[in-house]
Amino acid sequence: MTKMKNQFLMAMALVFTLAVSSCKKDKLTQSANQAIIELAADETVDALVDSLGDFIENPIITDATEDMELEIFSVPEILDTDYFTYVETRGGRKDSMIKSCSGVFVLMRDNKEALSKLFAAKMACMKSNHEALKGMDMKLRGEAMEMRRALMEKHKAAVDEIMAAFRSGKITEKERDAKLMQAKKNLAEGMMKIRATIREKVKNIKERMEAAGKIKNCEREYLNGVIEIIGKENYAKWVRCHKMNFRKGKR
Repeated sequence: MTKMKNQFLMAMALVFTLAVSSCKKDKLTQSANQAIIELAADETVDALVDSLGDFIENPIITDATEDMELEIFSVPEILDTDYFTYVETRGGRKDSMIKSCSGVFVLMRDNKEALSKLFAAKMACMKSNHEALKGMDMKLRGEAMEMRRALMEKHKAAVDEIMAAFRSGKITEKERDAKLMQAKKNLAEGMMKIRATIREKVKNIKERMEAAGKIKNCEREYLNGVIEIIGKENYAKWVRCHKMNFRKGKR
């Protein structure tokens, strides 16, 4: 933990040094002569971290079905992605992804190197808690798989019993179809119950919430460092392009 903290402090020291120097040599970063950049309510560092927290603490959990296992998605892709890798440096090629959503976005090479170091420091800061979170999600998914397996076996036994009764003449074709429909309904309800059970367990794992809180702190330090390196104007362009990636979509 001390080693990771030292790495982050070193990265932040580099951020400060580059921020001071870039004010003198990079016309694209914010200066005293530029208009004040106003961020929308959902574009601030705190807003992004809150969105990230909702994603981690209340993850996307898909339904288990006859054909598919339940899945848990609790870490947005942007958390592990250094999007500044795709931004051009002075004299480089414009990247279509960046240009399409935020206009021309150019960084000095020193700034881009500082961003890479800052991202590496963030990943080191998150590493142990990120791994702990994944481990807890894997355990929960394993429990869901076991519940699904038992439910499928129970459903198969019920169907076999219905078909045996029909073949032996104990029930009519109409009765068979009604019983099969009810068995199918019971299976669907059971699958939904698995998802609800896992969601409730997610909320009640104290260690999971603690890991999520530490990951959020690492991301907050990273985003504040990004603003120091590239300036508020460029940060505004970046965040308007990628803020949706911090939010939990429907799945």
